[in-house]
Amino acid sequence: MNRVIQWILWFLVFALTQGLLLVLLAWLVPGIQVHSFAAAVLGGVIITLVLALAWRLIYWSAARLHPILFPLLTFFLTGIVIILAVNLVDLLYPGALEISGLWDAILVALAVTLGMTFLGALFSLQDDRGYDWFVTQPLSRRYNQTPHFAQAGILFLEIDGLAEPVLRLAMDQGWMPTLKRWVEGGTYQVKGWEPDLSSQTSASQAGILLGNNAEIPAFRWYDKQQQKLMVSSKVATARALEQQLSNGHGLLTPDGGSRWNVFSGDAPDCLGTYSKIGAHTSRGQQSYFLYFSNPYSVARTLGLFIVDIVRERYQAWQQRRQDVQPRIHRTFKYALVRAGTTVFLQEASLFMLLADMFRGTPAVYTTLFAYDEVAHHSGIMRPDAFKVLKKLDHLFAQLERASQGAPRPYHLVVLSDHGQSQGATFTQRYGQSLGNLVEQLVAQSTLRVAGAMDPDEGWDSLSTALTEALRKDSRTMRLLRRALRGQMHNGQVALSPQGEATEEQISQKLSGSQVLVLASGNLGLISFTDDPARLTSEQLSQRFPGLLLGLSQHEGISFLLVHSETEGGLVLGAKGIYYLEQGYAVGENPLAPFGPNAAAHLKRTDGFSNAPDILVMSLYRPETGEVAAFEELVGCHGGLGGPQTHPFVLYPVVLPMDPGPIVGAAALHTQLKTWLRTSSKKSNSTFIT
Repeated sequence: MNRVIQWILWFLVFALTQGLLLVLLAWLVPGIQVHSFAAAVLGGVIITLVLALAWRLIYWSAARLHPILFPLLTFFLTGIVIILAVNLVDLLYPGALEISGLWDAILVALAVTLGMTFLGALFSLQDDRGYDWFVTQPLSRRYNQTPHFAQAGILFLEIDGLAEPVLRLAMDQGWMPTLKRWVEGGTYQVKGWEPDLSSQTSASQAGILLGNNAEIPAFRWYDKQQQKLMVSSKVATARALEQQLSNGHGLLTPDGGSRWNVFSGDAPDCLGTYSKIGAHTSRGQQSYFLYFSNPYSVARTLGLFIVDIVRERYQAWQQRRQDVQPRIHRTFKYALVRAGTTVFLQEASLFMLLADMFRGTPAVYTTLFAYDEVAHHSGIMRPDAFKVLKKLDHLFAQLERASQGAPRPYHLVVLSDHGQSQGATFTQRYGQSLGNLVEQLVAQSTLRVAGAMDPDEGWDSLSTALTEALRKDSRTMRLLRRALRGQMHNGQVALSPQGEATEEQISQKLSGSQVLVLASGNLGLISFTDDPARLTSEQLSQRFPGLLLGLSQHEGISFLLVHSETEGGLVLGAKGIYYLEQGYAVGENPLAPFGPNAAAHLKRTDGFSNAPDILVMSLYRPETGEVAAFEELVGCHGGLGGPQTHPFVLYPVVLPMDPGPIVGAAALHTQLKTWLRTSSKKSNSTFIT
């Protein structure tokens, strides 16, 4: 009954919209006349009814000829419907609706087609039948010569930034019915795991994909040995880190695929992988080019892209109107980046994962950025973010359905690399940034303080996607290369809202600064760039007498991590000190609210050769899970405290899981490698069919 009501409402909305379009066109175009609103509504009803009945014919015809016929047939049929509608209305209301010429009829047909496309995307109507006919089935036919395998493959589907408690809430509230069905049906289980410090994508993915994430203290940091700023999402940093961390036996060896990740997992087949940008052409890149060659996919992506921009501007306005707190300012530039991650990257990922399955790729790891991007700016448990999870859940359902026709059985493993924690930012709470506070506390010196705290993950993901697309030698891509010429450096697209998109440009902006203050969510890093080695707590106290005390006593800061010449790692809180080497606290333990493994995480980071002079953890309120990001983001991650340290793995019960806790990304890597070995030896049924 609910489905019948849904279709009735859909029909009424579409019919009324088409009627309003006719009225608007009559007002704008002299050759179109509507003498009665009732006639316009009747015309809209007829247009909608005939088109609804004709979709099966469109799909059946175009799927058997060529995808380019989809928009052509739609346009042709709409033109016929317009003529029919005018004649039928004329029978009931003579002279009430007139279209004087062919060009006017073409204009009406174009407006009606665009209107239906826009509405379909706006109301999230799932065009599964069309997608299967124009994407899934052609891909299946393209790779129908792939030999069949008895061994099961695994698709690792990472939802960037989704915490386990948020996942469970989304399933309970009906946002993720597919995952809920898997879990309640008994074929899947959810297990939480604990990431290292810092809780962000590059550190987690290095551990998950390479089995080693040492020397990654944050999303961005200053390396004193190299005297340069390192940014995880930049190609040069990712490439250098992989060369340093990989032992050649990563998660995706010997013949897996890496899609939209920071690191490759030593996969020979990489696409959108920061550490491998510019590498030789792979099967994944061929699938990506194929995505751009599919007119249905391109038209669908363009329509959804435009709709998501409108949706983002509306949702931002709604937060302002309702005075939702905390919130941040959201620009039109951000709307473009959001649409890039929630539409373009997601649509491309689905297309490529389908191609990977039909090619029989044994293991694929892909990052789905959409939730992380929206939760950063809208909030981690707000309708904006849950609606993104609903779209991701539908993507999983499409993969589940398509897997039934793949040349090998597939397990779908859904996981996250970290969660997010929420709260008003440090600047919103205290009227100054961490950089401003540091500058104030070292004011007696002549040091120049600079900060780099602008989030750029979304821009870098979109830049990577465009860089990969521009490797295709086609007329369209040549035009796009010319259009982006000013945004390209060394053959790579580098987009940024501030204009500094490469590591070299950022470093040049910060050159001349003796104090560099960086942020990774609620984790702050302070480095004195003129000193070639890490400053000890004794040196800091001698040179800047008020700095450590001023920071540790600030109400927006939970603790500092510094290194003592005599005591080793020290965690300084407002009312106590924790000695990492000795394992005890004097006074009030500043690590008490952060869980039993906080000391171990900090001790490990304290041992990094590139650890900052001072590591800062912002305010954390355990009763609410709130933190105060040093970046201007509502939802953040990178430090300790709250849901950001509670990612999950949702896995088929037929895969053996170690009963103990999973602490650290390298431990999760070991578990995933065990599953790959298990799957390569036998086939297990994952889904209820």
